[in-house]
Order: sequence, then structure tokens, then C-alpha cells
Amino acid sequence: MFLQALFKQQKKEEIEISAAEKFLTIVRELLNKELPEHRSHHHILYTANTRLEIFRNLLTHHRSQSNVHQKLGNFHSEMYEQIGKKVSELQCLVDGYMELNIDIKQMNHRLHFYHDKIHYLYENYTQFQDRQYIEEYSTFFWQALKMDALEIIRKVL
Repeated sequence: MFLQALFKQQKKEEIEISAAEKFLTIVRELLNKELPEHRSHHHILYTANTRLEIFRNLLTHHRSQSNVHQKLGNFHSEMYEQIGKKVSELQCLVDGYMELNIDIKQMNHRLHFYHDKIHYLYENYTQFQDRQYIEEYSTFFWQALKMDALEIIRKVL
């Protein structure tokens, strides 16, 4: 009896990660991909706000230079639209990151209806981290993951 108790293997309990923690991991990784200079600078929110300020200054410049009567003016209009989209996406990621860090329990409750989507995204994210995808398609993977994550953030916030 003593030997059985001594050599009995402990059952390894797998701790289930909540949907909010999974989603926070994904959003944090997306922010790291969007802000590669973050690793050499300060806090990720500082870097994100600095980038947003740069983008907003560019928006102001391109808006003032847009002119539909000239090709270069059309270029400024297109740049204005693209940078505006980037600002919107980055701001949405930052908002989601802040909400998830402020009160993860409340966000876990709010993300309850998206549990299956988040689990699917997290499963694909871990498979990508384990190198189960071709590296050449990584930009497509991150873009698709970002679009799906932004969709969830916009619905929850």
C-alpha cells in the first residue's frame, strides 16, 4: 500500500485558459506585430500612442494636399483613406488591449458569446506558433487573424 502510494503518478490537471486570457494573448501578439519597435522602446501603449500621433499628423497632411483634379492629389486622397484605416485598426487593438487588462473577469463575461470564435483563433495562433503553417504565408495569416480579432473587439466594445 505504501509503495503504491509512493509510486502512484499524479494526474496532470490541465488548467483551462479563459476566453478573455486567450483573446488577450492574441491581441498582445497583434500589437507586437503592428509595433515592432515596441521591443526596443517603452510600454506598448506608449509606443502605440506615439504611432497613432504620427498617423494623425500624416492624416492632416494628406487631407490638406488632396485634390481631385490632379493625379498627385488623388494619391494624397488614397493615402488619407489607407492611413485612416490603419488608425482605426490600431486604435481598436489598443482599446481592446486596455479593456482586457483593466477587468479581465468582466471581459470574460462579455466575450462569452464569442467563446467558440476565440477558441478557434487561439487554436490557430498556437498552431502557427508551433510552425504548423508555411512561413511564406505568415503575412496573410496575421492579416486574417487581425481582421477576425478586430471584428470581435468592435462587437464587444
